[in-house]
Amino acid sequence: MNLPIRIVVLGAGDRGRTYASYAKMYPDRVKIVGVADINPVAAQAMAKDHNIPAEAIWGDWSEAVAARPDCDVMAITMPDALHLEPALQCLDLGYHLLLEKPMARTWEECERLAQKVREKKDCLVILGHVLRYTVYFKKMKELFDKKAIGDVVSIRHLEPVAYMHAAHSFCRGNWGNTDRATPMILQKCCHDFDQFVWWLDKKCTGVSSFGNTFHFNAAHRPEGAADRCIHCPAAIERACPYSAKKIYIERQDYRYPFVDKSDAAMEAMLREGPYGRCVYACDNNAVDHQIVNMQFEGGITVAHQMESYTYSGGRTTQVFGTKGEISGDGRTIKVYHFDTRTTELWDSVYEAGMPLSSGHGGGDYGLMDELVRQLTQGNPADYLNIFEMSLESHRIAFAAEASRKSKGALMLSE
Repeated sequence: MNLPIRIVVLGAGDRGRTYASYAKMYPDRVKIVGVADINPVAAQAMAKDHNIPAEAIWGDWSEAVAARPDCDVMAITMPDALHLEPALQCLDLGYHLLLEKPMARTWEECERLAQKVREKKDCLVILGHVLRYTVYFKKMKELFDKKAIGDVVSIRHLEPVAYMHAAHSFCRGNWGNTDRATPMILQKCCHDFDQFVWWLDKKCTGVSSFGNTFHFNAAHRPEGAADRCIHCPAAIERACPYSAKKIYIERQDYRYPFVDKSDAAMEAMLREGPYGRCVYACDNNAVDHQIVNMQFEGGITVAHQMESYTYSGGRTTQVFGTKGEISGDGRTIKVYHFDTRTTELWDSVYEAGMPLSSGHGGGDYGLMDELVRQLTQGNPADYLNIFEMSLESHRIAFAAEASRKSKGALMLSE
């Protein structure tokens, strides 16, 4: 395939804008040639950024697909419920896909997509599992592959969502209610399950999981609290760590997903939008903490914890092997060797490679690099395997959610 790779973006939200921004930095590799979004402000903003002509701006994904634009890749970066149908239609038309995770809302839908991908096996479907393309996580994979600590016996892994992120995305935001989105363990942690599958190169054979909505519910709402932070009595609002006034007005921590980040837009949102609601008065049912225990082929065990009530959002990992131990905090890695009683230290910030200034520790642009590499240098015979590995992460996530709901372990096929 010739460069630049031509991409139409279906969904001009935060993820769509992030992937599209790669074209601004590397115009010789990627060109954004069309955009579809039901929000005309978002669509026009992307069109302006990438000089997209008016005839390649659509108000809905179905209009874009029906137009059969002259492009190589469709980037599907819409809400979770709008992943499956456009993916199926785009594959039928022979487009390659950059598909934001999760690939679908249910395991049955994942299987439908998998069947289509197996039929269209010459089409690349690359999931938004951006962590595997970071300098840090690639180093972890290297340590696994070269058996730096002998045979891996077990892994302990923490995904610290961070309290503000939990309040923003999984309480007030798009993923707060699983009836309109996906279970939190899928939406947030399919990244982590993808890492385990990638590191170990094995299938998961058993899962058990527990978790619930511990704090973000009406039972913990302070007496006298208003439905919106802007109307809340000052004494209550000032004492609340989840105050929307603090998060969006004073500290501006989570303005980045919005097209209009102005003070006026944020104040209007606090008065009328979903992100101005009291975290204890939303329609959320997403869990705010969950543990997942897994067994992989060969008897390897993995303990994964997803936790909202943390300050930091950096994942931490301990890997226990027959000849040593690996400890990582998302930036640095320590490898302790039992035989020599020595420790190796490694810091991703000082490593050459993808700049850490791009999102997810360099993973967002790393994913785009991989998309370009696969389409220009890759072997189409590998495309199906790339998708199947991503599918395995979703299988684990749906099994974990089924276990959580049934309060029992699930044994998966070997």
